[in-house]
Amino acid sequence: MLALTAGCGGGEAVAAGTPAEAVTQRMKGSTGVKVARLVRLDYGERVFTPPAEDDFVVPVDIGEYSESRTTGVLGATASDLTTTYYRTNVPDELKSVVPTDLSFMTTRTITIAGSGTYRHRADWQDVPAGKSWLHSRSSECEQLSRAIGSLGVRDLVSPEVLRKLAAPVPSSGEAIDGVATVVHAGSGSLGEFGDATLHDDPVVVARLREWRDLPQVSWRLWVGPDRLPRRVHLTSTYPMAENDQPESTVIEVDFTDWGSDVLVDPPPPDQAHETGTCLDPEPH
Repeated sequence: MLALTAGCGGGEAVAAGTPAEAVTQRMKGSTGVKVARLVRLDYGERVFTPPAEDDFVVPVDIGEYSESRTTGVLGATASDLTTTYYRTNVPDELKSVVPTDLSFMTTRTITIAGSGTYRHRADWQDVPAGKSWLHSRSSECEQLSRAIGSLGVRDLVSPEVLRKLAAPVPSSGEAIDGVATVVHAGSGSLGEFGDATLHDDPVVVARLREWRDLPQVSWRLWVGPDRLPRRVHLTSTYPMAENDQPESTVIEVDFTDWGSDVLVDPPPPDQAHETGTCLDPEPH
């Protein structure tokens, strides 16, 4: 009998035939994985207003941000993720006018099964005085997101999504963190990653999936000999993008230290403001 180990982290030996089975076996109890995600938005060619007499330039449709970086830990029942934002598509002649460092948008999101989602933004946006976190116990948004199709960090390690990502026949891939890999590459619509049965309002799901079926997604999934994901690259295109929306998105996610302890504590209750709005289980 040959026992295969994770190769980039501690934990028990894992023998699994598919990435979905491997992740299900590894993410149990308080164990999980470290994640790092880079998201790049492409708004396409944009027009800028000409300089006025005082040489003040007003940019048009640069977008709120063009790159975000997320780091943290992800477990079966809890996650702690922090995202920072940057503008990387500002022309050199406008960098003195348009800030590229968006540190005020830095967002930390803690999700704990049974306790809901907590969100803290550096500028305390939408949080009343004396509080520093927004808290929501509603799972409605997460259920709807999974029903219409989503490829967030948590989705990428869900068995349902992994079965689809790993369906294409693999080819040989490069070594990642000293571990040999194979690559599954494919493409489809974002709506193919949803499951309408996960939501109890088929009319709402059907309407939202009409738009969700438009974006096209191509992917590359690297898995190690233990069948655990090591890296995912996603490229999405939006043919119906409006002027203030990105025309395409590139997402690069690395998974390291499978078997890491994921022990996440909720923020102090007196620092959390209860909100009736939905909070996504991870920052965007």
